Amino acid sequence: MAPQLQPAALAAAAFFLTLATLPSTTSAIRCYECNSATSAECDSNPQPEMLKNCSDQSKGSKYTACRKIDENVDFEVNGLPAVKRVVRMCAVEGEPDRPCYYKAGFGGRVNVCHCFEDGCNSASVPA
Repeated sequence: MAPQLQPAALAAAAFFLTLATLPSTTSAIRCYECNSATSAECDSNPQPEMLKNCSDQSKGSKYTACRKIDENVDFEVNGLPAVKRVVRMCAVEGEPDRPCYYKAGFGGRVNVCHCFEDGCNSASVPA
């Protein structure tokens, strides 16, 4: 004879099965997605059509932040010209206690900022 489940175990199993089938109630963040190398408006005036629902991107629900990157290459390297570029995107991680960080190396530097509200990476410095 097969072992019988206790009523409490049966109730717990039913609860978790029901919970697993409910649709997610978390709403995805919406961020500007663009690169000034391919769209000049991305630099300082991202357009409304650049605002994307991050859940529609390849990593979907893992996105929890928006990111803005200011890249500067100070001189020609390997035949590529000096350039200033702005990239805006959805981000998987971000540190609320450290919203921006700066890195510099020989011939280039980058300033990366994260923010956590819809469309927040449209500003010069995300809020």
